[in-house]
Amino acid sequence: MLKSIDNYFGITRLGSTFRIEILAGISTFLSLSYIFVVNPAILSACGMDTSAVFFATVMGSVIATLLMGLWARLPFAVAPGLEMNAYVAYVVAGTMAFSWQGAMGAVFWSGVLTVALSYTPLRINIINAIPDKLKSGLAAAVGVFLMLVALKVSNILVYEGIQVSGIGSISSKEAIIFFAGLIFVFTLKHFNIKGAVLISIIGAAIIAHILGIGKSIKPIELSSKMFSATFALDLQIIFNPKIWTVILVLFILDFYGSIAKFIGLTRNTSLVDKDGNLPRIKEGLVVDGLGTVIGGITGTSNLITYVESAIGIGEGGRTGLVAIIIALLMSLFLFLVPLINLVPASATTGAVFFVGLMLLPNKEDLKSYTWADKIAVAIMILVTVWTFGLDKAMFAGFAAYSVLLLVRCEWRQLNAYLLGSTIILFVSIMLSKS
Repeated sequence: MLKSIDNYFGITRLGSTFRIEILAGISTFLSLSYIFVVNPAILSACGMDTSAVFFATVMGSVIATLLMGLWARLPFAVAPGLEMNAYVAYVVAGTMAFSWQGAMGAVFWSGVLTVALSYTPLRINIINAIPDKLKSGLAAAVGVFLMLVALKVSNILVYEGIQVSGIGSISSKEAIIFFAGLIFVFTLKHFNIKGAVLISIIGAAIIAHILGIGKSIKPIELSSKMFSATFALDLQIIFNPKIWTVILVLFILDFYGSIAKFIGLTRNTSLVDKDGNLPRIKEGLVVDGLGTVIGGITGTSNLITYVESAIGIGEGGRTGLVAIIIALLMSLFLFLVPLINLVPASATTGAVFFVGLMLLPNKEDLKSYTWADKIAVAIMILVTVWTFGLDKAMFAGFAAYSVLLLVRCEWRQLNAYLLGSTIILFVSIMLSKS
């Protein structure tokens, strides 16, 4: 049986082992488990019952992540995205005054659009149109995004909304935990100790509790209220022209966000072939879209491929078995609440920062960059820092690359899909501000 599982997922072929896959799954799960607490808290702002959102978060994430593992055979976790739920709660339901049922309908239709286009050559053509160095830039942007998340959670960077407003304290308890976790993971990696990322998270969690930092999870009411949001979405909202902008924004954030993550998370790993392409990417993209459809049906915002999947990949996870382990732990979340409660978000910051650092291009990569490549990648990184948004970083990188080609009189190298993506991303950014 183990041999059949190995052959199906390609565990040995991709340079992994069952032990590594399991450790990678646990590590990724620990790094994203916060979403099961945060998502209900955010979506409750639009009138949804927290127990119902909790149920939708768990069930939607489990189903989508299982599909990612069993069908797409990729080591990615799928769960509600923070950028999505905040938009749904505070803009769609708040500013625009749509009911939460209507908001869930918009989520559903954005997922349908994503799935439909994933079955066409369009999405793959867009990916293939991205120059190799820009793909490296996307990986760097994802890495910087992870590092910013770590610095934000540890209070080393202070944010006002989505922009950095200053430097926080480097001697706070959260900062101490961050540095401890970072030292742990660097030391363990230096000595080639397996499970370094997971061990560092556990070590940092112990220090967090010694310092008196923890978090309490509001008990979820186990009643019929948990199912109150399931199939409660308003499908007829599609006939309201005012919701079309919302559907477009959610779709573009999901559509291009997953492209950035699929490229960024797998760059320079054994997951990609000799040409730098990710096998079974089509299946992965379809699952990413199906996750959003499932989210709308069960009662939560868009489900996305999680950037925290980098934790498991950094641990050496390479196959869909990682996703299956994550999904199994998600399904047990009700019983694991006391355990997860022992791992405060600050305990993962060192590991998250380390993995983000590993996604940056190395010196050998930089030697092959032209000055235009370096400028485009630098712009992507700077925009990520400034806006805290991967979609905006992608737009800036694509636009800068296109302008630089025109300046160098190399306009014939411009790709229609790349230009089209640049325009669509720009429109999306403008719509999200309106």
